[in-house]
Amino acid sequence: MDLSKLSLIFKIIIIGIIYIIIFLALRIMYKDIKNGGKRPRNKNRKSFGLEIVSAGNNSNLRKGGVIPIRGEITIGRKNDNLLILDDPYASGYHARVYMKNNDCILEDLGSTNGTLLNDQGVKGRQYLNAGDEIRIGSTSFKVIG
Repeated sequence: MDLSKLSLIFKIIIIGIIYIIIFLALRIMYKDIKNGGKRPRNKNRKSFGLEIVSAGNNSNLRKGGVIPIRGEITIGRKNDNLLILDDPYASGYHARVYMKNNDCILEDLGSTNGTLLNDQGVKGRQYLNAGDEIRIGSTSFKVIG
C-alpha cells in the first residue's frame, strides 16, 4: 500500500472527527439557547422552609420570617451555625434540619435541654411534614412546604 493513500485516509478521518466535534458543540449551544440557559428543574422535588412562629430573645429573627431549607441548616448558639440562636436554653450545636432524597429531617445533636417536635422530645432523627412545629428554648418554627 502506498503511503500517500494512507496519508489521504488519515486526513479524511481527522476532518470527519473535526466535523463531529463541531456538530456536537453546535447542538449543545442550541439546547442552551432554547432553554434560556436554565437547567431543567426536577418537578418532583419538594421545597421546605422554617417559618418563625416565635422569635424568643433572638434579635436576628423576626416573627413570620422564613428560612429556606436547601441542603442542611445547623441550629445553635455558636457562631459557625447557619441559624444562630441567642437563647440560654439552646446548646452550642443544638439541632440540624436537612434534606435527604425528598424528605426533610430534624436531628437533635445531643442538646442539653432537648428539641421539641410538636411538643414531643426528639431523640435522634425525625422526619418532618408541613405544619410540624419545632421548638428550641423560647424559639419556635413551623415547617412549611
